[in-house]
This record gives sequence, C-alpha cells and structure tokens, in this order.
Amino acid sequence: MSDNTNIPASTAAGGPATADERRRSVLPLLVAALVVAIGAAAFIGSRSLGYWDDLGPGPGFFPVWLGVLLVVLGLVWFGQELRARLRPETPENPNRPAADEEETPDYSLPTVLAILVSLCVLAACLELVGYQVSMLVFLLFHLLVVGRRGPLQSLVIALIGSFGVFYAFTRLLTVPLPVSGIPFLRDLGL
Repeated sequence: MSDNTNIPASTAAGGPATADERRRSVLPLLVAALVVAIGAAAFIGSRSLGYWDDLGPGPGFFPVWLGVLLVVLGLVWFGQELRARLRPETPENPNRPAADEEETPDYSLPTVLAILVSLCVLAACLELVGYQVSMLVFLLFHLLVVGRRGPLQSLVIALIGSFGVFYAFTRLLTVPLPVSGIPFLRDLGL
C-alpha cells in the first residue's frame, strides 16, 4: 500500500496540477539556484581578502572554500531536483520518487528548539570542556536523537567532526581551536 500524503491532491487523483502546486514544485529549483548564487558571490567576494598569510589561513580562506562548497552542493541539489522532474510520470511515480518524499526531515517546533538549545549549550561548553568533547557530544545528539541515524554511522561522523576537525585545524592549518579549561581534560590533550 502506497502513502500518498506528500503527493499533491490533484496529482494523486490523476488531475492536472494547480498553479499553487506548480509553484511549490518549482520552489526547490529556485532555492537550489539561490544557494549556487550565494556560493558564487561568497567565492568572488572573498578573492580580495587574502587566501594565505604568514601565520596560516588568511581572512579569505574559509569564504573561498565555503563558496566552493555551496556552489557544488547547490548544483548537485539542482541536478537531483531536475532529474526527479524529468522522470516519466507513472501511477507509482506521479511526480517525484516516494523515497525522496519520505526522507524529507521533519522540522517541527520541538526539533527547531532542540537545535537552538543544543547550539547554545555547545557555545557555552566550548571553553569549559574544549572543542573535541563538546563537538563530539553535539554531533552525537544531532545524529542519534534529532536525525535518528544509526549508531555506527553517527559515531564515525561525530569522531571525524570533532577529533578529525580539531586535528586538521590545529596541526595542518595551524589554527587554534578551544581546548578544555579543566586541567584533567587539558592534560589528556582535550
């Protein structure tokens, strides 16, 4: 039995899409194009800031890479949305794949509040327990509780996002990140 709750009523019933449904179906393409435009603007605007200086990454380092990342991910998103719209419509696939609709995260008010509160807790804990432990707990919370991901996948991503990022910034880029203010944790290199 298929779930048609995410399919526009007129499309699910086999009728033509209304103007409102057509606008909603184009919205993801417009947002993806906007992400690409913002990334391109960040990349172009950061070229005059200085990519590297004597101490390491300059003020333009992060905006350049953030711009590149936004352009690439925006293009991938745009391509996925466009490909989904170009698929032939069938009764099983009226407009978009059902799997894509089911994977859309639920951004309810409690989820938004959990994200905001966890960001505040992260900011408050960075100086006390250090970047590595704070980010590890933050990422595990978001992946396991908010995102409902598997434990192994969550652990791997959290370790890369906490200890891996700390190592990359402090050792490779020579950019200091907060270490713990607690002597015991600081002695452990956290």
